[in-house]
Amino acid sequence: MEGFLILLVLGFFLGWALGIAGYRKASALQRRVQALEDAVRNGAPLAAPAPLPSPWDKPAEAPAPVEPVEPAPKPVEEPALAAGPPPAGPSRRRPGLEELLTLRWGTWLGAGALLLAGVFLVRTAVEEGWLGPGPRCALAGLLGLLLIGGAFWLRRRPAAERPGIPWPDQAPPALAAGGLAILFGAAYATGPMYGLVPPLAGFALLALVALAGITLALAFGPVVAAIGIAGAYVTPALVETQDPSLPGLFLYLLAVTAAALAVLRQVGAAWLGWCAAGASAAWVVAGGMIAADSAAAWAPALFAPAAAGLHVGLLPRAALASGLGRRLALLPFALLAAAGLVLVPGAGSLAPAAGILLFSPIALANAAWERRLMPLPFLAALAGLLALLAWTIPAWLAPEEAVTIDGMVQALLPIHPWPPEALRPFLGAALLLAAMHGLTGAWQERRSARSLAWAALPAAVPVLTLLVAYARVRGFALDGGWALAALALAAASTGLAGLAMRAGAVQRAGAHAAGAMAALALGAAMVLADQWLTLAVALFLPPLAWVEGRSGLAPLRRVALAVAGLVLVRLLLNWHVAEYAVGATPVLNGLLPAYGLPAASFALAAAMFRRRRDDLLVGVLEAGALAFTTVLVLAEIRHAMTGGDWAGSADWSFREAALQLTALALLASLTRWLERRLGGRRVLGVGWRLLFTGVAGFGAVLVLANPAFDSEAGLLPVPVFNELALAYAVPGALAGLALRGLAPRLLARILACYALLAGFAWVTLETRHRFHPGGMALDLEPVGGSELYAYSGAWLVFGAGLLALGIRQQVPALRLAALGVIGLTILKAVFIDMAELEGLWRVLSFLGLGLALIALGAVYRRFVVTPAPVPPG
Repeated sequence: MEGFLILLVLGFFLGWALGIAGYRKASALQRRVQALEDAVRNGAPLAAPAPLPSPWDKPAEAPAPVEPVEPAPKPVEEPALAAGPPPAGPSRRRPGLEELLTLRWGTWLGAGALLLAGVFLVRTAVEEGWLGPGPRCALAGLLGLLLIGGAFWLRRRPAAERPGIPWPDQAPPALAAGGLAILFGAAYATGPMYGLVPPLAGFALLALVALAGITLALAFGPVVAAIGIAGAYVTPALVETQDPSLPGLFLYLLAVTAAALAVLRQVGAAWLGWCAAGASAAWVVAGGMIAADSAAAWAPALFAPAAAGLHVGLLPRAALASGLGRRLALLPFALLAAAGLVLVPGAGSLAPAAGILLFSPIALANAAWERRLMPLPFLAALAGLLALLAWTIPAWLAPEEAVTIDGMVQALLPIHPWPPEALRPFLGAALLLAAMHGLTGAWQERRSARSLAWAALPAAVPVLTLLVAYARVRGFALDGGWALAALALAAASTGLAGLAMRAGAVQRAGAHAAGAMAALALGAAMVLADQWLTLAVALFLPPLAWVEGRSGLAPLRRVALAVAGLVLVRLLLNWHVAEYAVGATPVLNGLLPAYGLPAASFALAAAMFRRRRDDLLVGVLEAGALAFTTVLVLAEIRHAMTGGDWAGSADWSFREAALQLTALALLASLTRWLERRLGGRRVLGVGWRLLFTGVAGFGAVLVLANPAFDSEAGLLPVPVFNELALAYAVPGALAGLALRGLAPRLLARILACYALLAGFAWVTLETRHRFHPGGMALDLEPVGGSELYAYSGAWLVFGAGLLALGIRQQVPALRLAALGVIGLTILKAVFIDMAELEGLWRVLSFLGLGLALIALGAVYRRFVVTPAPVPPG
């Protein structure tokens, strides 16, 4: 009995809460009536009455106000007071608290009180033992019928409408909702609770009440329908039976769904559609779990596409003119397809997959009938592809026969024709999915107004289906047979492109050409591996750009962006690249097709795409070309220095680091030149700045890890033009040249500091190398007197060169850097030379320092310091 009471109370609150939903709609209608009354009072002419609008009609735009014609002025004999404006009619006012409490909430609370009175009456009868279960259920049913009858009686005698009341009478729908909830409780008590009737009869009673509630919605509005729909979908869960019939259950649910959508079609309450879709999807999942591997698993699998078809078919076509109507068609379809997909993994039968495939003909038929439903085929195709991915493929081995010669196995030949029996259902489903979308799209693209959207189906769905099937069956292993299937698909797309070009449909031809290129790329992936596969994919970018330019098909830019992203991931974020076999030949090795040709392909495609529009795709392609070029240069140097073991564990020598640093600096300078030559390309501007930042960081590391501290760093015994120049002089000079016109102050300061540091390191280390060409490490050879004196001379020359450059270019920073170097030389002379040098070397050191300082003062006086102007007279 407690369950009965709980059910009745929940029904009351459900009807009470859902009654709020009708408030806005009733208020909107009442405001329109009030506006008409105001217009009548003001004397405005009324047009002929228009037909009642459908709940799905778009709101008509308000007509432009017509300016009244001013009457001719009458002659005025004597001055009079100007007449004021005509009195306006009574303005609409917002409902006050009293009206809200009495006319609306009070009505629904009264209905709830009636429901609770019936509940308490039944409970008292149970506690006092007045009546048995049968009479209680009969009285409850009679009470529900009386309330519904009272609702009809009040509906025939509506309360007098008064101008101040902003909504119609709420008593009839409130009584009907309460009576329906009591009837549902009485049916539940008669059947599942007390077992007064057999389970099938109890189920029929509950279903009858629920369908009656849906029917009552046509008279009392969507609130009553909500109670009926909720009861209809909950009814099967309330009935327990020893022999459940899943086909019967889902046939009943299909009828309930059709009834709910019929009410939705009449009253236009969108939330009824959402409730029906959610409940149907929940029953699909629950039914699939109940059926599992039984023979009745086809019932929920077929119910999902059938319910989706009802959601689309019973929706008025006028509703598709609004965003809400289109969502009511698309989202329930997607929700039911997702519920059907839940049943596919681990299914013991083909029913769930067959149900998913049935979404495609429903979607294709509706899209062909109504062009605003064109997203449906793509949703169905997505569901089909996901079903193929989730399909449980049994283990299989192709039976083969060994061919032997002299006892040695020479070949393995298949005994039975391919495919094996275990793969036939999966491959058949894949073929059916591709054929449905491909053939229907090819047929409709010449007949429909949305020809481009239809052309996208044969261009995309068969290729994606082949990709999924190949991945599930072969696991991306190399296979020439699958490549032939991709080649046949490319030929078919090429034929469709030719037919489209013959018909003058350039965009359709572009879509099919993109499909042909995608099929060819997939075929290349089936027979190529490692860098050759990435190269084959990258080489499709220029043809894509050409097709996009000829057809003007903008979606091809998104396809090219996806292809570019795939190539970037495979070459820059793939650690298996180090395992590619590139050969041992310097420069002319496998690194060129791995990085050089993709870089060229990216650069060419960027130039071709930029002719139409400079967007994200062009930026990604330019960045990819620069990134591949950088990696190629560094990898080629590594390959040459390690004898081909570029990805191995060979040590990183100072010579290799110097070559890579110089190469980075040259590449950064070349990129900056290209940026200026091409009119300030943003990607190239960011690229050379990043490269020079890397040069500064890499160079700073080499300054710290220099050969003076590394006894194993062997340098060429060549003065000036050796590894030291590549590690310090060249990148430092290029960094200094990059300072011209450099806007960001932070980067300019970084590069200036690095250039000064690299130049000072080169002068110092080159001096050390001149005295010890065989081994310049400090732990191998101590610093002699002449060498120590040479450092002072080299630093002074370096400082003088900086000073001369600063004076010539009128750059104060260079002059300050020169003074810093000279100051460092003075400190060295005072603290090191005085203690370490003896005899003539000490004299020469201080003599040279003194002369240099005197010369410095003269230079500053002559070229830097400006004399003060002499006052006249």
